[in-house]
Amino acid sequence: MTSVASRSMIESNVDVEGEAGRTDSLAGLGILIRLVLRRDRIRMLLWFVGIVGLVVATAASITGVYNTPAQLEQYAQIVRGNSALIVQAGPGYGLDDPTTGAVMMNEVGIWTLIAVALMSVFMTVRHTRTEEETERAELVRAAPVGRHAQLMATMVGVTVANVLVAAGVVVSLLLYDLPAVGSIAFGLAIIGSGLVFAGVAAVGDGWLSWLTWLSPPGWGQAIRAFADERWWVLVLPLVAASALVYVAIQLQNRRDFGSGMIPQRPGRADASPWLAGPLGLAVRLQRATVIGWTVGVGLIGFFYGIVADEAESIVEDSPEMAEFFAALGESSITDAFLATAVLMLALVATGFTISSVLRLRSEELAGRADPILATPTSRRRWVLSHLAVAVGGTVIIMVVTGLATGVGFALASGDFGKVPSILGAALVMIPAMLVLGAFAMMLYGFSPRWAPFAWAGFAWAIVAGLFGTVIDIPEWALDISPFGHVPAIPASSFELLPVMLLCTIAVALTWVGLVAITRRDIQ
Repeated sequence: MTSVASRSMIESNVDVEGEAGRTDSLAGLGILIRLVLRRDRIRMLLWFVGIVGLVVATAASITGVYNTPAQLEQYAQIVRGNSALIVQAGPGYGLDDPTTGAVMMNEVGIWTLIAVALMSVFMTVRHTRTEEETERAELVRAAPVGRHAQLMATMVGVTVANVLVAAGVVVSLLLYDLPAVGSIAFGLAIIGSGLVFAGVAAVGDGWLSWLTWLSPPGWGQAIRAFADERWWVLVLPLVAASALVYVAIQLQNRRDFGSGMIPQRPGRADASPWLAGPLGLAVRLQRATVIGWTVGVGLIGFFYGIVADEAESIVEDSPEMAEFFAALGESSITDAFLATAVLMLALVATGFTISSVLRLRSEELAGRADPILATPTSRRRWVLSHLAVAVGGTVIIMVVTGLATGVGFALASGDFGKVPSILGAALVMIPAMLVLGAFAMMLYGFSPRWAPFAWAGFAWAIVAGLFGTVIDIPEWALDISPFGHVPAIPASSFELLPVMLLCTIAVALTWVGLVAITRRDIQ
């Protein structure tokens, strides 16, 4: 209950903000910028290493494989007119007269822009909506700071992160002797795309070519780095980001602190019996996340299934790609393509597995675990409830994804007999995904501060799975990734032993985490 003194202090603060805040809505901006940068220094470093590392790995593989005009032209012939590759990578600017830079952009451009967009969204939400929901923002607002200082400090922090990543990418491209003009153009595209998505997050607290102009990553590609650069396109993300920040400020002026623009509907007077236990609560907290991931990854899988029928045409003129797919097994190119597609989908879905496990960390640090653990609910029961959702959600996502990929392939090829094998390929990925989830559980069990390092294992799994054979990573290093031990179905036959070993490792890591959390204090 708020005391009279506290209420008076709050009211006086509101009066000060109402009078002085009108003239200086950005008071305290410098201090808040330093706070944002200090709090995110480790996260920014990890994003920098991950995104720049992706570009470096791709540049190393591109310059090593396509280093003659004949090889560049061979690559361009594969991409031109192939709808499967165009929809995945983009329109292929510059491939009419291919250069190393144009191939580089076609291979990694869209993925770099997506990674930067995710970084910008996560960072913006962390310092705006999350701060408000956890009530930490009230402590900041109680100090002599302007109404919009926190939002603008977040935008400055996101801009710094985008500039640092862009600078790292530009330097990396220059080190591989790519033209400076194209490198700078791509760096500016990264900054512009990141700022637009940061603005979207602030406001939100391939068949039709014109649709590209509705997508910020499409703007990044439309700059045409290394392919007759169009500098005027940079105006689009700058204008869009400025407009979105302006809208965010106006919305902030029109809503009550801690509330949304739309009033919340009153809940039921009595909770459902299902919510009386920790499992029901965990399901309720994460159900929307499970649904979102299932729909998103399932749609991507359906698309991969449709284009898999064109796999033969993708590699028919490329000995390098044929050799890559042949390494997956002795089956057909189509089966190898499907195995690779399922691997990529599983890597994407592993993001859900890890984030679902780390929901425990969020609940603990926000203080929401305390009321639950104050009841007869034990720590292990509370933890196992969230782990059950993580495991169940992973299984649901992969079942739907496997079926969607199989149905997509069947509709395109007419071969419905492939559906069971594609579903099996998706299911066999689950133990590897659970190993990374269990790794996150083990780190969280020892300390919530260690838990985010689980994403380092996720990043390595992506590098090893997608670039391991291209950049000649040592075999022992590839074996660190659990996905390196999964049978590449349907390109190869099923093997029970590695799957059982992965399940055993997942159980062992989970057990270590459970023991650790029972022996430490809840923060």
